[in-house]
Amino acid sequence: MYHSLRKLKAWGSTVICVAALYGGTAMATDLTLELNGKNYAITLYDSKEAQLLLAALPQTLEFENFGSMERVAYLDKKLPLASYKQTVEVKRGSLAYYVPWGNLCVFRKDYHSPNDLVLLGEMNEDTVKAIEGSGSASATLRLSK
Repeated sequence: MYHSLRKLKAWGSTVICVAALYGGTAMATDLTLELNGKNYAITLYDSKEAQLLLAALPQTLEFENFGSMERVAYLDKKLPLASYKQTVEVKRGSLAYYVPWGNLCVFRKDYHSPNDLVLLGEMNEDTVKAIEGSGSASATLRLSK
């Protein structure tokens, strides 16, 4: 067990927190966001909620600004989550799902969230910048090959 935790620690505190929340070793899933002819990486956490998104892929998305904090995109269908009552800390590059409206959120800034925001994954700075600069271009979110 110590050896496993030491490996996780090398990946960063986010992975350790996810493993602790879900009672096991965190196994991330790689997603690809195809945007303006380029592919960008997104890491989806190993959680029940993230698996719901995974089951809904592929999705064609159009991101739009929601204030200065985030870019949002609506899924074809809402994920089957009635509510989510945990407060989460999001950071620039966090991928989340807002339960009441059924939209994905890509955060541009760090934020202390209210209830009903589910943290699903994270992305690197290149991916965030591509989404920020995408205007209303269509993007495809899918499982990486």
